[in-house]
Amino acid sequence: MTLELAKIGHQILEMGKALAERARAEQSMRPAARLLLTRFAEEQERLLAVANTEQARHLGCASPGPERLDIALPAAAMPERVDVYAADGSQIYPDHHGLAFYFLVNVGGMVFRHGSGQAPETMTSPSLFYREEEVYPEGQPASADLVNALRSVAELRALAAMAPAASREGPACVALGDGPLLFWLGRTEIASKVQSEFLEQYLHHLSALRQACVPVGGFVSRPHSAEVVALLYLAQPEAHPVAGLHETLFRGLTDRALFGFLGPGERSALFVRGSMTNEHFARAGHSIWFFFLNTGEDVARVEVPEWVAKRADWLELVHAVVYGQCRLNNGYPYVLTRADELAVIQGSEREILEGMLVQEMMRQGLQLPDLSRKAAQKRVARWRK
Repeated sequence: MTLELAKIGHQILEMGKALAERARAEQSMRPAARLLLTRFAEEQERLLAVANTEQARHLGCASPGPERLDIALPAAAMPERVDVYAADGSQIYPDHHGLAFYFLVNVGGMVFRHGSGQAPETMTSPSLFYREEEVYPEGQPASADLVNALRSVAELRALAAMAPAASREGPACVALGDGPLLFWLGRTEIASKVQSEFLEQYLHHLSALRQACVPVGGFVSRPHSAEVVALLYLAQPEAHPVAGLHETLFRGLTDRALFGFLGPGERSALFVRGSMTNEHFARAGHSIWFFFLNTGEDVARVEVPEWVAKRADWLELVHAVVYGQCRLNNGYPYVLTRADELAVIQGSEREILEGMLVQEMMRQGLQLPDLSRKAAQKRVARWRK
């Protein structure tokens, strides 16, 4: 055992105290923030004006939807028949110290046919990237940011590929992804041309889902955002410009805590994501909206495109399905848990992959490259242990 826990015991004690202090501070902030939520509950025009200011853009404020800000709407009953589609991805990042410079993305998918009595259907879709234009786009080695972006595109592609079959079969259907639906590329180590290509592909898959009449949602567990809190702060006449919420009364308060008043199955009002990226989505008709949901165990954020948010029956369906899935699985959608299990790449599987790579290199008459000194010494040290 190399981590000598006794040496950080005093830091653990101090951390416990800091966490308790933070929890008390958050508890003291919530009443003031909720009073503002009620105070501005029907002042959408005022809040929209605030959200369009430069200060609001700087703080990443959300914009209000058409509903009262302080509502708590119960989930509708699940339809007798509904098909729930889910996709999640995993990856092997490129390694400069390995036998070859490559990366891999694996997407797991699942179809849960609620009310049919049929067993769930599963699929996996692994893709290996090794060509020069893939691993050295624009002449630069592929970064973790690039792999993450490519995985996000692949996850949505998998959902869009499953959607047409679902829409033809008759029952209602919903597509779910793990994490934000807003495809974020700001401040990433990806060339602007490649970013544009990824964004175009992602928006194309969202359009395919809309064309197939399949409402889609992104499930964000334990969100740490404060987009609504920031909006409420700036809506006050006495608010002054700040570098961040840490300079205000609401330091450390999250939207998740703000909407802690929701009962099991209840959702909050709709809001629109505050992001420069969302402006690109809006131009394509896919502006990302969101609401908070009490899953029965915690408060999560659910993101949907505007064409779902503005159609009451689809919004109600996504709300009901997400809550129904959470009830099956201790507060997290069952289909996303299964999709993750299908996507995850085990260490043993990576070893087998590299063994297959070595065999093929030898079959092609290639001389196997040495591992970098760093990688070789790490393997020796770990083998000794």
